[in-house]
Amino acid sequence: MPFGHSNGMRKLDPTNEWESLLSFLPEGYERLAIEHRLVNPQWSNGKVSTAKELLRFIFVHAGADLALRQTVAVVAKGGGPKISAVRLHQKMRKARPYLAALIARMIGGVPAAEAAPQRWGDYEMVCVDATAVCSPGAVSTSARVHAVIRLADLGVLDAQVTSVTEGETLRRFKWTNDQLIIADRGYSNAPGVAAVLDAQADVLVRLNRGSMPIFTADGELVDVLEWCRALTGNRARETAVHVVHRDGKTERRIDGRLIGFRLPPKEAADAQARVMRENADATAEHVEAAAYVILFTTAPARRLAAAKCIEAYRLRWQVELQFKRWKSICHLDRLPNYLDDTVCSWLSAKILLGLILDRIGSVYLDHHEPASSRPFRALALQPWKLTSIIWPMIISALMPIRLPDIADLLPDLVAHLSELDGDDEMDSRQLTSTRNRFFPEHGTRAA
Repeated sequence: MPFGHSNGMRKLDPTNEWESLLSFLPEGYERLAIEHRLVNPQWSNGKVSTAKELLRFIFVHAGADLALRQTVAVVAKGGGPKISAVRLHQKMRKARPYLAALIARMIGGVPAAEAAPQRWGDYEMVCVDATAVCSPGAVSTSARVHAVIRLADLGVLDAQVTSVTEGETLRRFKWTNDQLIIADRGYSNAPGVAAVLDAQADVLVRLNRGSMPIFTADGELVDVLEWCRALTGNRARETAVHVVHRDGKTERRIDGRLIGFRLPPKEAADAQARVMRENADATAEHVEAAAYVILFTTAPARRLAAAKCIEAYRLRWQVELQFKRWKSICHLDRLPNYLDDTVCSWLSAKILLGLILDRIGSVYLDHHEPASSRPFRALALQPWKLTSIIWPMIISALMPIRLPDIADLLPDLVAHLSELDGDDEMDSRQLTSTRNRFFPEHGTRAA
């Protein structure tokens, strides 16, 4: 989690947990909701007229993992506007750009002073990855979450939610000067590498031999596996190579280094067994290649030696741990229903709450710890334990009903839910979406 990401020291109000939670959002979040035409202070008659009311519905639905009907019932009995589940669904459909803008502001302008560039050739070390999420019972991916993590403090520099049609690419993000972007083989292609270089940054990517062929200085295609077979012992080997980026009728040569390392026997055997287990169509070359770490980098050797590149690539698992924290603690992969048009909004709300979680964790450290001890402290502090403590407190803060009041409100909640159970329009939409997902041959007729 990003401990370097702070919004300033706050004196939180112990009498109003909800306002304390909202204080971690970026300034102007209320005006932003109006600009996105989601709320209007002049609305009345029980409508959602403020950003606080809107976010209460969205956060209870996504953060507390409540269904739409339970969400509107709880918020109404907690003193909020009384709306239907259909109305909340419509709000969720329209909220994605607003939530994406909030995420962008939460992670924009993060200071990089806590990175440790002196360890890595004066580079700011960042890694990028994506994870798939699926709706309940789905047989394929429902959406993707893409994230960029700064390794020095595990700060989230960028996070985006997209549909399944948008894949992994380095062109998705904005890079800055003197960053070293560490990525898996899914990002190994010439257009993405070119986009990074255009931002005066460099890449360190695991080579995908199929999507990014590499050439010698004389222009001959490199047989990567043949080159790797000469690797011996536990030392990294490197050679100067280049890739070719074709953009229309123009070609661009991108110089770099091919770096290889032979895994120890047990690690190699485990990696090869994993390839055969996860890919029924794996060829003998795929299995053989799993015994090596094969990297391509545009970082010059004077800044990052081959052995240091191998060491740096091993840090990439931090972004995978961030996804695991979001999934296991924040329930990022617990999609609530089969309604595809709200999936991205729901995921964006989860990420927004995850960023608030990170900010809450950073407030104490940023103001009580000497600056000299901050680099790499997040790894030592075991963020799993910290986030697992803070997350339930966030859920408690966003709930509009307190535990001492629940007994008196239960009869009203039961009555409200009974009224909502007659919402035929919501039932029809749910049934139609489910049928179209799993039985597309029946078309899109209404239920």
